[in-house]
Amino acid sequence: MARTKKVGSTGRFGARYGAKLRRRVLDLERRRREPHRCPSCATRSLQRKAVGLWSCRKCGLLFAGGAYVPYTDAGKAAKRAIAQRVSGDFLALRDDADEEEIPEFMETLKKEEEPEPALLATDVPSSGEPVEGTDEEYFEEPLE
Repeated sequence: MARTKKVGSTGRFGARYGAKLRRRVLDLERRRREPHRCPSCATRSLQRKAVGLWSCRKCGLLFAGGAYVPYTDAGKAAKRAIAQRVSGDFLALRDDADEEEIPEFMETLKKEEEPEPALLATDVPSSGEPVEGTDEEYFEEPLE
């Protein structure tokens, strides 16, 4: 009788490949077998047909996804980038699961207005006369 209570389906590897790699394989296989939601009918009836092919048992939708999960992180990022380009909004299509709550103190902070520069180099007259509101009147020689 096989002893796979701890190692699950990776018991087939025995003592080979190392514990960390067997744990990764076990995690992938568990995520692959868990029920996933259909993007069309929203039921938990997605089934993996082949590597990267997912079909819904209820509505019959067949689509390409990830090898082990129907929606990959890279696919979510690409979908979000496409939505941003189309709508021109940089916060479009943020998933509720991915969205982090903004702390209240961050919402209360307002963007402080940056002070305008007092004087630009192009604003200084070339005659060498001191300009009001500048420090040039305190210098013996005019700044150039």
